[in-house]
Amino acid sequence: MEAREIEEMRRLEDRHWWFVGKRLLVSALLGDALARPGLRVLDVGCGTGGVLAGLGNDVRPFGVDQSTLALAHCRERGLSAVACSSAGALPFASGSFDVVMLLDVLEHFADEQRLLAEIRRLVRVGGRVLVSVPAFQFLWSQHDVVLQHIRRYRAGQLRRVLEEGRFTIERLTYTNAVAFPPAVLVRGILQRLGLMAGGGTDFREHGALVNDSLVGAYRLEARALAARLRVPIGLSVAAVARVDA
Repeated sequence: MEAREIEEMRRLEDRHWWFVGKRLLVSALLGDALARPGLRVLDVGCGTGGVLAGLGNDVRPFGVDQSTLALAHCRERGLSAVACSSAGALPFASGSFDVVMLLDVLEHFADEQRLLAEIRRLVRVGGRVLVSVPAFQFLWSQHDVVLQHIRRYRAGQLRRVLEEGRFTIERLTYTNAVAFPPAVLVRGILQRLGLMAGGGTDFREHGALVNDSLVGAYRLEARALAARLRVPIGLSVAAVARVDA
């Protein structure tokens, strides 16, 4: 991610519906996995630290990112246990973490299994991994190009990739349901017909009423996920997986 996108993320992250919604969905998906105080949680590709900071004070948060600029923003948030590192060679001992989050990271890697082997190494036996990736290749747009994605996924693809990496799938669901219809309209139809130009990322500021309404929709989706319901369609697909012996 370029410096411009990192600064944009930090500027929007605390209030923009997409980032607020992401934190709500992460908490809902992990649920009981975060119930025990003092859990060691690693966010791989932590960016500017919004998700880690949103987990609250009951966990011990760790983060890694390749961007020193992003990590500087993490430290401004008070997240001191962060390191600059490639996701493929992480500077931690095996079995160091109770939970590892891989949020919008896997789609950047040509060799998915190499990355997943490194993630599996870091998680203690019985620990969890939360993986979230962008969904549906037909929604590919300039947003993906700017963010340097390689692919988008269907739920079945993500299941196969994780099972090949020897993870046990506990939950698999689409997420970001509220963002799916406008993405289909803009990316899947208007941009393909040349009726709307695509440029940069899709992160845009909205008025307070629109932003608050979208956050409210994400709260409803998070409640559904917390009740362990499966969302049938969405802009992303997420899995919670366990590491067994």
